[in-house]
Amino acid sequence: MLKKVVLSVFIGFILIVLGVGYGFFNLKSNSVYYAQRTPHKAGVEPVLMEVTRNLDWIYTPDIKGIKYDYDGYRNIYNNKYGRDEGANFAYLFSEEYSYDDGNFSLYTFDKRFKLISVWNQKTLKSFSEPVDVSAVKRDIYRVVQPVIDAQPEPLINLQWIYDWVNKDRFN
Repeated sequence: MLKKVVLSVFIGFILIVLGVGYGFFNLKSNSVYYAQRTPHKAGVEPVLMEVTRNLDWIYTPDIKGIKYDYDGYRNIYNNKYGRDEGANFAYLFSEEYSYDDGNFSLYTFDKRFKLISVWNQKTLKSFSEPVDVSAVKRDIYRVVQPVIDAQPEPLINLQWIYDWVNKDRFN
């Protein structure tokens, strides 16, 4: 009798651990898919935030001209647009995002994806004139769009859990 109870508790514990582990893995590896469908406040870009934040979890296809850097910051480099160094979008561990457009401009965004600063790498000075933030975001999307398009649909859709967990981050 005692063996059956202990065995039942042990099997139940193992099933719970496996279920929670699969859920965590599913939410991380399919975060870009879920971010495309999550409600968010205007100006917040959940897809751009998740594509670099979870770069080591998501599917990173081998696409000509696109390179990934997992050491230190999580970077996506895109050399497909004829620039010498190409564009670079990165997640910084200070929960900020940076975008180097390949034309000596470095844009920094905060954890809510609001523009913090624009730095000219040629003159080593901060830009003082206004910047078209929507054009910068379109340019970032153009750089990372091949990676976003390659994300698979999850086997088990846990969108409701993703929305519940990230409601404060995107709103």
